[in-house]
Amino acid sequence: MVLILEWLALVLACLTLMWGPLAQGSTFGWGLDGLILLGGLTCAVFLMAAAVRGRVHVSNPWWLAAALAFLGWIWASTGWAPYRWEALLWAGAWTAIIGTAICLHLLATTRGKQAVVLGVMALTGATALALAYLQTLGVVVPFFTYPPNIGPGMVTGPYFNPSHFSGFLIPIAALLVSLILFTRPHIHTLILAAFLVMLHVLNLKTDSSSIPGVLLATALPLLVWIWTKSKWVGTVLTVLACGSVLAGAFLFLQPEGQKQFSAYQKQIGLNNTWSRFLEGRQGTWRYGREMWQQAPLTGVGIGQLSSEAPRYRAREREAGTGIDRKAVNYAHSDALQLLAELGLPGLVLAFLTLGLPLMHRRSTPAQLVWWTALPVLLFVGLYDSHATAIPGTAMLIFALASLAAVCRPVLASKATDREAARTSTAQAA
Repeated sequence: MVLILEWLALVLACLTLMWGPLAQGSTFGWGLDGLILLGGLTCAVFLMAAAVRGRVHVSNPWWLAAALAFLGWIWASTGWAPYRWEALLWAGAWTAIIGTAICLHLLATTRGKQAVVLGVMALTGATALALAYLQTLGVVVPFFTYPPNIGPGMVTGPYFNPSHFSGFLIPIAALLVSLILFTRPHIHTLILAAFLVMLHVLNLKTDSSSIPGVLLATALPLLVWIWTKSKWVGTVLTVLACGSVLAGAFLFLQPEGQKQFSAYQKQIGLNNTWSRFLEGRQGTWRYGREMWQQAPLTGVGIGQLSSEAPRYRAREREAGTGIDRKAVNYAHSDALQLLAELGLPGLVLAFLTLGLPLMHRRSTPAQLVWWTALPVLLFVGLYDSHATAIPGTAMLIFALASLAAVCRPVLASKATDREAARTSTAQAA
């Protein structure tokens, strides 16, 4: 009975993983409601399985404590949130996200189960790419909502916004390249390579600030792969890569670099100028920064940034940007989103939940994937909120972290032997 419940919980967790991104990123309406229901059902079935078994094996108590503390702080923030219903709705969404991640962490403890979950993530990415390709052919999905002012040739995939779709492709790109590099060559290698090519072709049609992040997430797994072969070569290449990035950033900020960027930006799918992008971001960041300054420890409460934003709106001639004429529904920065809504404790707990999986020494396949994805997500999180404001993408990100946090995944056969031995012992007793 307990094995049936555990497998049912694992299947429900995988369905929740697929629902999150494919239901328009679960950002609103039926998508968000479905995510909450599926995530809640996953947690309920897992708790039933744990109750029947009578115990839960925890391989990484530090990560589990951080994840539970983060979720607890989210629920605590509903107590001081001005708009209680919005707070409860988003607390429910985060319960689905963190709860499903915890279930995966406690259930996918064998290499076989982790391979299944990673395969489900890759399949979800492939489905999203298929929907985006159909969109280029003029085929739209019933019941989906599409932005009214989308440019010609641009794609959103299963998401509402092209930028949100590009942000989702960051962990998918890291996952696909990691599976190609860290698994034995087979027919699936060619299939994954084909998906990767399609990913980049469609990513260039999003006109998103996350396009460089997708490119970086494609290159970083190669560096991690080199690290697994030779730490010395990996160290040298890491230093060279960091130096190249710093030199490139310095050149980019110079007038000559801006001219070069303007000459080639359309070739990588970017139409927005750097000055216009920076002006818009600075205008948006002000909202999150001022909210945090007024409540540095508690924030304004989970899910409150959009509702509280009108109180911080400035007159356009004072703010110097047209952002104040528009609705600001998220901070366009994961760090500011967390600081504004959950204060400094929320930022610290979220960082621990995402960072602790890299602290144990054993390099598991899931941890190698996380090494390739997390640095890029942290970088893009400086100017976008894919990991905090888009539930479907957050679902995938925290699920990857939960798998990487498993300290020692065992082979399926060994796990079965141990389960049989425990059952025999219990029967003998």
